[in-house]
Amino acid sequence: MSSSIECQNFFRSLQLLYLFTKIGVKNLILCPGSRSAPLAIAAGELNKRKILNVFNSIDERSAGFHSLGISTSSGDVSIVVTTSGTAVGNLLPAAIEADKSCKSIVFITADRPSRLKNCGSNQTVNQEDFLNSVCRSYLSTNLNGIHDNNDEDILKIVETVKKQILQSPGPIHLNIPFEKPLDISINNKEKSLEVFERFYLNKIYQFLKNDDHNKNIQFSKKFFKRLNLSNPGIILVGPYQGSTRDLDCFNSALKKFQDITGWPVFVDPVSGVSAELRGLVKNWELILKKNKNIIQCDQILRLGPLSSSNDLEDFLLNFEGLQILVKENNIRKLDPIKKSLEYEFGISNFVNQLLETYSDFKKKSKPLINLAQVLIKEGVKIKGILHEQLLSNNEITEYKLANFVPKIWPQNYPIMLSASSPIRDWITFSENATLTRECFSFRGASGIDGTLSLALGIARITKPLLLVTGDLALIHDINGFLIENAIELNLTILLINNNGGNIFNNLYKNYLEEEELNKLFIMPKSINWENLAKGYQVPIKSVLDFNKLREAFEWSLSMQRSVIIKVDINVQNEMKGRKLILEKILSN
Repeated sequence: MSSSIECQNFFRSLQLLYLFTKIGVKNLILCPGSRSAPLAIAAGELNKRKILNVFNSIDERSAGFHSLGISTSSGDVSIVVTTSGTAVGNLLPAAIEADKSCKSIVFITADRPSRLKNCGSNQTVNQEDFLNSVCRSYLSTNLNGIHDNNDEDILKIVETVKKQILQSPGPIHLNIPFEKPLDISINNKEKSLEVFERFYLNKIYQFLKNDDHNKNIQFSKKFFKRLNLSNPGIILVGPYQGSTRDLDCFNSALKKFQDITGWPVFVDPVSGVSAELRGLVKNWELILKKNKNIIQCDQILRLGPLSSSNDLEDFLLNFEGLQILVKENNIRKLDPIKKSLEYEFGISNFVNQLLETYSDFKKKSKPLINLAQVLIKEGVKIKGILHEQLLSNNEITEYKLANFVPKIWPQNYPIMLSASSPIRDWITFSENATLTRECFSFRGASGIDGTLSLALGIARITKPLLLVTGDLALIHDINGFLIENAIELNLTILLINNNGGNIFNNLYKNYLEEEELNKLFIMPKSINWENLAKGYQVPIKSVLDFNKLREAFEWSLSMQRSVIIKVDINVQNEMKGRKLILEKILSN
């Protein structure tokens, strides 16, 4: 093979991307650009050979979130490839969410060689610094250009990525300087491919396996003896941060702990907890809102980050007993109220070590404790009041959607909730109905960035998917529809059209005039959704009441492509109804 820069740029790019497939990468999102041409051409060749799935996106911001959706749903590492300059800056929002959500993405960015840095060369910026604050690692090929790297250099980069993912899942930035020429002739490409297929394609590579990664667990029995398994307590399960591949083990360990304690369980809609788990308490947030004093215990086992519930946070702040926080895939501090003992090795390891400490409990299964029975009964009582109010008329409101949608969207079909109002409403009103299926919501940074692109990424892997989103979140990421074959994916978008951020009505309506509220917070936009959807070739249907919503879901599933179901919200009626429901529950 020729040793020219042209050939080496292509060959090293081909080698690098191929080695990534050996550590589990199946999907790559490619953004347009010239400096990244060797990577693009190499990805195209692997795609032709069905070694790597390649999808394109003209918007780097959307590409980052799309990749995050794929990684979250599949449990696999995914890759985003961009050109140099401001393109790299557009990856930051997705990198922030990947960091906080502990999901692994490799951001591969093309760059100028060192001779063109810091001298005013066009499109040359300090892009190596752009993602540093949120990425687990920053890596680079030879600063003079990837053509100066050898086989061992490329292999070492991929080994480093694999090791980092095992140690602490999250985003990784790989910056690759390329010297010109960036294209490659047909003749040289064929020669390079011949060498690659003969000597590299079927070569066996040995990388670290998950089982080979030994986590150094150093917790003494004194830590576990802080829990008294004979006394009452509660289990709080927040958003799940582990891999989808580990969810069965997570649920198995949680079941084992609940079996030996009989404790009640409060779960977040995106906790990943199985609906079959014993001790689940419905309407737990409304129980906390109504009467926190009903919970008489002095120990809490918390799994994962906090749910987005002010009532839960207030309860934990005032709780004087023991709080143990068990984390999945997250080695950083995860308790904003700073009252827990944190354990970073996951619930499976926690339960195993706990049972080593309390060996007498291994074969015991304890009936539900009295506290669990009291809380479950209270949750059922609130359910009766709630349903009486929800069924009083057919008008669509956001809190009714949170209760009805997970019951009429087919069981076992996944749901994604956008940040802001939807996730908070589902915590309060969904009554654990999400637990019959995978439920996603990106709560690391809890921004509305990338809502559509994230959902489309999930829908590539787990479908048919329902996205529940407000109008502000959808329009903020409407370019997600420009991702390759986005409109062909099986995604139903339930668009809650409340003409701006309704969450701000709940927060600030009592303190600001309507004009101020609109200008400073809600920022209403007059959007013709039918025309907008038509422009992206996305079918749309408006639904006026709940009688037609089930029918609309059946229509969307029959389409087997991206569609929008729009429901218009009367904000004033919404707020009145919400207030009435809470008054009924609190006064009963």
